[in-house]
Amino acid sequence: GDGCGHTLLTPHSGTLSSKNYPGTYPNHTACRWRLRAPPGTSLLLAFGDVDLEPSEHCARSSLLLADPHAGTAYGPYCRNASPTTPLLETNSSTVTVLFNSTSHRSGRGLLLSYATSQHPGRGEHPPRMQRPPPAVDPCIALAVCFSVYCPAGCKDIDGDIWGNPSQGYRDTSVLCKAAVHAGAIADELGGQVTLSREKGITLYESAFANGLHSKRWARGGLGLPACCLLLPACSDALEVAAFNASSWWHEVDALGQDRAWVAERAALGTAGHSWAAEPSSEAAWLELDLGARRNITGITTKGSSEQHDFYVTSYRVSSSRDGKNWRPYRGSGGQEDKIFEGNIDSHGEVSNAFIPPMVARYVR
Repeated sequence: GDGCGHTLLTPHSGTLSSKNYPGTYPNHTACRWRLRAPPGTSLLLAFGDVDLEPSEHCARSSLLLADPHAGTAYGPYCRNASPTTPLLETNSSTVTVLFNSTSHRSGRGLLLSYATSQHPGRGEHPPRMQRPPPAVDPCIALAVCFSVYCPAGCKDIDGDIWGNPSQGYRDTSVLCKAAVHAGAIADELGGQVTLSREKGITLYESAFANGLHSKRWARGGLGLPACCLLLPACSDALEVAAFNASSWWHEVDALGQDRAWVAERAALGTAGHSWAAEPSSEAAWLELDLGARRNITGITTKGSSEQHDFYVTSYRVSSSRDGKNWRPYRGSGGQEDKIFEGNIDSHGEVSNAFIPPMVARYVR
């Protein structure tokens, strides 16, 4: 329907919103979502935001949730008849969500997420977009660890994150969005996120990772803010035994000097110029031989600013165990080759996580 906004539905979790959220939703719209969980499970609905135009009996704008099989309904909800609790535990595996609007003037609209009863920890920490309340805040509590389930589709919700996977994240960051940025979960699936309580720092550098750009945050004066670190699957760089490429650029500069942009120069951290394909080549590729089969959890790329503003904006990844038979990376249950977002300039590093990881010797 024309009243639907950002929507991402999977069997175990998802996120949905009204059109234009968090801006004012449009007049005279209707939207209908059908949520279906696996048999034998029940749906848990988390109201991230329900800000609808107030009216008698919610006539101008309304949110209604119904279980057609059990004959139960929840709502209608609007600003003067909002949900009594942020979490609605149903006894059904199927729920229909109906959102309608007539003429109105204000309201951010609807933001709703869901998970299923299969996920652990649901009773203590329901699915939510923002960080937990102070009573269970890992940055305040004495406990070292904290775990929460993040629903799918948190990448594009409203809110900012400050920090990066190596430094950690400022505790005011949107939790599940930061988890996507760190590569702890895949946005299309969601998943369990574990945090640790660490002593904070005064400066968090911005970083572009997994399609999200975090912000730079700095604090002056004395006193350090608390911070919560997401725990990534792995942070160790793998050694590359050999490089290969479809072609390389043999540059002759204005002074007649030769420079070879060969595959070996693709190692991250190499001083000077990098690898570059022959300018006229199509479908160029770079190949890494890790020397033995490895568990590969992600990739970091950087451009070359050595006299040229070179960088790759997007790419695909293939892997092989023998160097002959190649398998394209498609992510979590994808039917098409995944296209990774690359660099936006020739200076910064960009990381992308492989969820699930790859086991291979060769990466192209």
